[in-house]
Amino acid sequence: MSRTRAVLPVLPVLAVGAFAIGTDTFVVAGVLPEVVDGLKSNLADVGWVSTVFALTYAVLAPVLGALTGRVERRTVLVISLVISLVVFALGNAASALAPSLGWLLAARVATAAGAALYIPAASASAAALSAPERRGRAMAVVLGGLSAATVAGVPFGTWLAADLGWRSTFWLLAGLGVVCAAAVAGGLPEVRLPASPGLAARLAPVRDTRVLFTVLTTLLFMTGGYLVLTYIGAVLAPATDGNGTTLALLLLVFGVLAVGGTVLGGRATDRFGATPVLLVSVAGLAVVLATLPLTRDGLATAVLAMGAWGITAMATQPPQQHRLFAIAPTSGPLLLSLNSSATFAGISLGGFIGGRVIAHGGAHGLDRLGQLGAVLAVLALGTALIGVRVKAAGPAAGRQAPATPAPATGKSG
Repeated sequence: MSRTRAVLPVLPVLAVGAFAIGTDTFVVAGVLPEVVDGLKSNLADVGWVSTVFALTYAVLAPVLGALTGRVERRTVLVISLVISLVVFALGNAASALAPSLGWLLAARVATAAGAALYIPAASASAAALSAPERRGRAMAVVLGGLSAATVAGVPFGTWLAADLGWRSTFWLLAGLGVVCAAAVAGGLPEVRLPASPGLAARLAPVRDTRVLFTVLTTLLFMTGGYLVLTYIGAVLAPATDGNGTTLALLLLVFGVLAVGGTVLGGRATDRFGATPVLLVSVAGLAVVLATLPLTRDGLATAVLAMGAWGITAMATQPPQQHRLFAIAPTSGPLLLSLNSSATFAGISLGGFIGGRVIAHGGAHGLDRLGQLGAVLAVLALGTALIGVRVKAAGPAAGRQAPATPAPATGKSG
């Protein structure tokens, strides 16, 4: 009754929260040069700002989801959403006030903890607030906030940092977190859901070898991409002349075409199947990364490279989701949680390894980022092919043999 009326304002608010978290996740790549100057540090060390955020998210997302799943769900919706947004806001405020790199890293850990709790709870809330036949669309509204961050949030945050300083970007995100927390606290209706399984149950399907290779594929190509993307401001400095506004425009090109890549990947998966689409998109990503040393010197070639990068990187997502759902349809949310952890683990590893390459790679360190990223993308092609050929393993696989819901999964990406 009141539930139907409450859905309309709540879903966009949940999406705005996801937008803030998506922006926070990816905007650091665009503001790293300003952070380096502001904290009088070096690029390799400041790269840890992105690394610790992603690593904290990767570790805490399934753990916090399992812990909160044991609590009565109405309490979870209030605590997990409101409190996570408050923690997120406080973490960003602390980031903006950080007097040193050490303080900034600690603030990013707190921010990531709030983000890791928010996204699963927001998706569950969207599903609970909608009729069964509309749940997929409701969840898409929320997760669309993450995609929108690459189009609008990251370029705007990068431009803001270039114009008003990097601290202003974190203040903006802190303000967004506070507004969303207040809106969710005041607008979330009464919803009751059964408790979700504990951590052991959530991790059970990992015993299926196909799941392992699919998630490993995500880890490899995400690590390869974020070897470079974490330090994209420095990588594209020859094309931008260090101008933050120009970098923001290049990130906008990346974001717009990333959304297009997601749509293209979903439609192509429905038409040609998940594996061919995944292989083509990862191979395209490898080519983009391998040729970055040739394309990063000129603005026109940098625009082409960022556009191709956005398409190929995001076209990987629908086929990966489709593959996981086909392996274990009844464990879809769990598998996507594991895949999300692999995504953020890849972001974390990419930032860490990239920092080491820059620190020890000498004058050609930035060029070597793309080359090493391409090697990891090629390895991802290998694990993807192995995942297709191996047999199901583990007790979870035997229970999941009839993959009847597969036709609906193409729309999940």
